[in-house]
Amino acid sequence: MNPVVQPWHDANFFGFTHVPLVVFDLDLSIAPCLSEKWTINPDGKSIEFGLVQNATWHDGLPVTADDVAFTIDYWRKNDVGSEGFWYNSYLDRVDVVDDNTIRISFKDSVALGALIAQIPGTAIMPKHIWENVESPRDYNGKDAMIGCGPFTFERFDKDADVVYLKRNGNYFGGRPSIDEIQWRHFKTIESLLLAIKAGDIDAQFEYYNPVTGAYVTNLLGTDNVQLSTVQDVGVPLHLLFGFKKYPTNITEFRQAVSYAIDYQALVDMILAGYGKVPKKGYYPPTVQGYNSDLPSLEYDPDRAKGILDNLGLVDLDKDGLRELPDGKRLSIPITPLSGNPSTVRAAEVISHQLQSVGLDTYVESLGKEAERKKAYKDRDYYINIGFCTPWSNILAEGAATYFADMPGMYGTCKDPELIELVMKTIEAKDINELKNSRSDMQKYISRELPAIALVWGDAIYPYRTDHWDGWPSMYGYGPVNYWTWFNLKRSQ
Repeated sequence: MNPVVQPWHDANFFGFTHVPLVVFDLDLSIAPCLSEKWTINPDGKSIEFGLVQNATWHDGLPVTADDVAFTIDYWRKNDVGSEGFWYNSYLDRVDVVDDNTIRISFKDSVALGALIAQIPGTAIMPKHIWENVESPRDYNGKDAMIGCGPFTFERFDKDADVVYLKRNGNYFGGRPSIDEIQWRHFKTIESLLLAIKAGDIDAQFEYYNPVTGAYVTNLLGTDNVQLSTVQDVGVPLHLLFGFKKYPTNITEFRQAVSYAIDYQALVDMILAGYGKVPKKGYYPPTVQGYNSDLPSLEYDPDRAKGILDNLGLVDLDKDGLRELPDGKRLSIPITPLSGNPSTVRAAEVISHQLQSVGLDTYVESLGKEAERKKAYKDRDYYINIGFCTPWSNILAEGAATYFADMPGMYGTCKDPELIELVMKTIEAKDINELKNSRSDMQKYISRELPAIALVWGDAIYPYRTDHWDGWPSMYGYGPVNYWTWFNLKRSQ
């Protein structure tokens, strides 16, 4: 158990035991944390951070500029999280300017992109503990959970599956309003929601796992239970095409698939109506640079059939399924994100809809490790069903991280036009430039369809009001976040 492995890596996204240089505000803009001020160089290749001067580690030692510089480079060297993967591609060096100032320099003009996404996701770690740890994911020493965040790690009750955290009265950012947190693990969303209804827990704390509409009816009307419905910057369900294999590497085939999907049926079945049909540009309206001029996705199975016919994918043996132009069998696996009921159910629905236009598809059932290897390491899928977190959509490159084959990304598309568009977003030097490049990116997605947002919707999170008031809701992530630790007050 340590801050670079799950669930702590994601938990510290909200400032538990460790905090970053800057944190996300409720609207996912950037707010000060360990850094009280920062300046981006006009060339977009470096950021200088001025650090607060009263931060201490939980063991009493001061937080220094050396700790910050060490952390950034340590995450890069050890590929810690997607942030470390990104640093490994774009980080040049980190310099200690003086005791309270560091400068992070990049190989390209990516400073703005780093500031709005990568740096808020990088929990600063004490150099005096980690500098001699060669395998961070395996480290489990007694000092592994020492950070400088608003809570200190007390103990983990393995039998009860509960972590106990205590308020850090010396936290540099102010005194948390909560004395203690008991963080319980539930194996299923159903058992978690039962615990909320029974009053055993106060809220759901999990990195981007809003409840689907199917559970909302069961929660409505429960005494002292409220639903935080917030604008979702993420995409609850998406479809990615693999570009390494025929026919998903053909634009017309991807267009045919897009017309064969009944998006309203997905909204109704998966979200119980708590959502809407997306536009072809993928990005929801909450993302800066959203292009409202693009058309919505359409369900038109006859048009899908016509496109497939024109591609020479026809039913030669009259068994109801289309063959390749040379007469060979065409069988397409659909690979859903494992362990996620919504992605599995969506894959089943989509497979049935594609079969109705004559495509021989099936849902590929893989274990978590095998699925991750196929999706992220080998990247040899035809169709992958997953989702996009709010954090991924506020990356400078946004959802392109899932479908572009570039350093620091996980996709398979090498189209030079896409690469150029992604580089324009990554190297944007100000917000207006970023918005314009994102708008152009959406036009490309709408035309070429490397990915499809299957549904858009609000993010729904339950919480109780009989013990605590003042739950602040964050876009996409709901009422449990960094600001919760300071805003909550005992209910009267």
